[in-house]
Amino acid sequence: EITIESIREYKEFDILDVTKEQDLKLGDDDKDEEKKKKKEELTKEFSDVIEYLEGTLSGKVNKVTVSDLLTTSPAALVQGAYGVSPTMQRYMKAQSVAAGGDDQGLNSMNQAVMEINPNHPIVKDLERMVKSGEKDSEETKNFATLLYDVAGMTSGYDVDDAGEFAKRVMALMTTKARDDGAGVQDAVIEEKTEEQDPVIEVKTEE
Repeated sequence: EITIESIREYKEFDILDVTKEQDLKLGDDDKDEEKKKKKEELTKEFSDVIEYLEGTLSGKVNKVTVSDLLTTSPAALVQGAYGVSPTMQRYMKAQSVAAGGDDQGLNSMNQAVMEINPNHPIVKDLERMVKSGEKDSEETKNFATLLYDVAGMTSGYDVDDAGEFAKRVMALMTTKARDDGAGVQDAVIEEKTEEQDPVIEVKTEE
C-alpha cells in the first residue's frame, strides 16, 4: 500500500484510490456536470439525515456525504485524502502497541468519511424515521449506529464493540418480530370476526 501510494500516474493515466474521498470523473464533462448538480440536489434533500448521522456518530466519522457511486450497499466508509486503509491502520496499531506506545492517537487521525446511498431502502427508512419526529428515540439511534457498523464491516473495518453490536442487531430483530407478530394476530382476529355461526339442522320424523 505504501508503494502504491507513491505512484501517482501510469503513462497518460492518473492513478486514484477509490476507497478515499475524492471527486472521481469517469465520463465526459457534460455528464460530470450533470452528476455534480444531481449530487448537490440529493445532498440538500437528505440534509436532515446527514445532520442526524453526523450528530449521532460524532467521534466515529469525520463527516457524512451523499454518494453517487454506491448501488447495492446502503452506506460505506472511505478515508480522507490523507487517510490510510483499515488494513494499514491495523498494522500501524500493532506496531505502536509492540513498541510500547499508545494507539489512541491513530483513532482520531483516521476518522472515516461515511457515504450514504440515497436510493437504498434502508437510507430511505432512516429518512422517514428522522423526519417523522422519531429521531430522539433509542430505536432510531440504534438503526443509525447499526448502519455505521455494517458500512464499516463491508468496508474492511473491525467492529469496536462486538457486544454492543450484537445488542443492536437483537433489538432490531425483536422489533421486527413484534411487528410481524402483531400483524398475524390482527389477521387472525379479523378472520374470526368474519366467520359466521354454524347452522344446525334438526330433522323430525314424520
